[in-house]
Amino acid sequence: MRISLIPIVVASLIAGSSDGRDESLGRPCGRRVPVTADTIVDRAGVGDSPLLRWVVVGGPAYPADLRRLGHGEVMATFVVDTTGRIVRGSAEILSESDVGFGRSVCAFLSRAKFTPAVVDGRKLNVRVSAAPYVFKFGQ
Repeated sequence: MRISLIPIVVASLIAGSSDGRDESLGRPCGRRVPVTADTIVDRAGVGDSPLLRWVVVGGPAYPADLRRLGHGEVMATFVVDTTGRIVRGSAEILSESDVGFGRSVCAFLSRAKFTPAVVDGRKLNVRVSAAPYVFKFGQ
């Protein structure tokens, strides 16, 4: 398998709106930090590709106060480091049907674990560009 490496950088200082945030970017799960990744994996590659596989089974908790909604959706981005952990400050919520679902995904990502990505014997930092999370209750 051959994978081309695309270096990317996420900037820590974002300009654009009056509060310093670029509204085209997602809502950070915490304090945003500069992160460099060796390559990018799209949502289809998360968990089922030879590059990144989940170690932790499960997912974000369904927020009890949102059960009345029945379902919810969140799209997130993050960087997985060479140990398989998500780099603190790299996770962002790109879209969310309710902020409570986004908070649940952020909490999950803080403890999520992957097998480290390895290409040609080298461990990589990998940006997951758009990871979907779907919440369903009572179905």
